[in-house]
Amino acid sequence: MKLGAEALAAVPFSKAQLDALYRAIQVNDVIDEDAQLPAAATSHCTQNQLIDGFRISRQLWREGFDPDVLIALVEKVGSGVQFGEHDRMAFKHIRAKFKHLRFAFVLYCEDHRCPTVFKALTTSMGHLQDAFKGADLRAVRRHAVVSKFFLTWLPQLILNREVDRLTPCEPSAYRQFVSEQMAALRFMLEKDALTGHQFHAARKIVSRQVSFHDDMRTILPSPEDAAMSRYLGTINGLMGQYHDGLVLKRATGELDYARTGFELPASIRQRLEALVNFYS
Repeated sequence: MKLGAEALAAVPFSKAQLDALYRAIQVNDVIDEDAQLPAAATSHCTQNQLIDGFRISRQLWREGFDPDVLIALVEKVGSGVQFGEHDRMAFKHIRAKFKHLRFAFVLYCEDHRCPTVFKALTTSMGHLQDAFKGADLRAVRRHAVVSKFFLTWLPQLILNREVDRLTPCEPSAYRQFVSEQMAALRFMLEKDALTGHQFHAARKIVSRQVSFHDDMRTILPSPEDAAMSRYLGTINGLMGQYHDGLVLKRATGELDYARTGFELPASIRQRLEALVNFYS
């Protein structure tokens, strides 16, 4: 079953639902040390819920993305002008919606992959954000050029075509996908040390699952999805804080991101172990 723009835009979600989803996204890395896993796993869902998970993510992105605003921000930071708080928050909010839709592609598409141009632009925006966080002006200019390229008319034409089609995965395939993701986390946990790349890959698995439960608790509110979102969000926040430190060390030359191994902090390891055991 292939869905086009008309089907994806049919019966749009309400502003209240979009606002609720975005509020959830804004706190999906907030640390709550008291957060607990729900009583039962919640990866079971219907085909319509999987489609709606993509549809609401797409609608949030469509209604919250103005290419001209992003181009102006990219040009500004790429010219060497430092972002003020307003610019920093504007960029952060745009990128958050890109990231959420990127996760939606991986979660809900039959092949669990994000389309090429959408992925490339989202990735370049992430590199740009890391660069200006680390005050690496050379990297800022480089990633601003790349981001600006993907905002020109031809890449944007392709990107919009990518966003206007979906071949959704079946519920059984989604459950298999989650099982494989948890197996990947378990494999990482068996290692004594992880590199920056491996740590980042583990965090992406967690981040995608936060997005899934944020979508589900917005579409059809349930205490299980809300609890899962809080628990995963805590792991996501802890991993995000730790990853920020890795990025800074890489920028200063203290860390070889791809090769240097480090022990996973106990606060993260224990929660990840509980998570993979929960799904086993």
